Amino acid sequence: MTRVQEAVGWSGVAEAYAATFARLCAGTFDAVLAEAGLPDPSVRRVLDVGAGTGDLAARALALGAEVTAVDPDPEMLALTARAAPAASLVRAGLPALPLPDARHDAVVANFVVNHLPDPRAGLGEMARVATPGGRVVVTIWPCGQNVQSRLWDAVIEASGAVRTPGVGLPPAMDFPRTVDGLAGLLDGAGLVDVRARALRWTHRTEPDALWRGAAVVAAGTRP
Repeated sequence: MTRVQEAVGWSGVAEAYAATFARLCAGTFDAVLAEAGLPDPSVRRVLDVGAGTGDLAARALALGAEVTAVDPDPEMLALTARAAPAASLVRAGLPALPLPDARHDAVVANFVVNHLPDPRAGLGEMARVATPGGRVVVTIWPCGQNVQSRLWDAVIEASGAVRTPGVGLPPAMDFPRTVDGLAGLLDGAGLVDVRARALRWTHRTEPDALWRGAAVVAAGTRP
């Protein structure tokens, strides 16, 4: 585990993400941190997997936790270093974290599991680095059920664009992107006292930011 000291340029996708979708994803922060047990002083060591912009890590630090933030992207780690300078940063990704067993009182991953090539292995790794009795807290986007997904469906239909085929995981590795599906995934990772629920929040943004976020996702590269 190392603290990132060197400066890294962050003029690409990471900055565009920070200005667009990251603000939408921040709507779950209060619920994630509460489920992680913060600000209970017994929850001292928190691991933020897929830290992204570092805003969730910064919130956990402000609540008194010692935070390790993990992300495979150097540009995202640079944003985290800026947002949460007191966090220890590790460049890595699920399902292989270079961290010791049973180290963290809470392990959180906000909208990360959706993107894993092997969600079960990823959850198993999060369980491995959590202390006995520790908490593992994850959020996912439900398939086709959130407001933004319905918006893009309407845009595609109204524009007459041809939708490209989706790329999914092999059936044996995938899971239903529902409340019950997530609960089953957590249970299958060996976690106990599993609870899953739907979260709802109001997100306010400018139209330009909404379209820029979609353009970044569509391009899959630096704008």
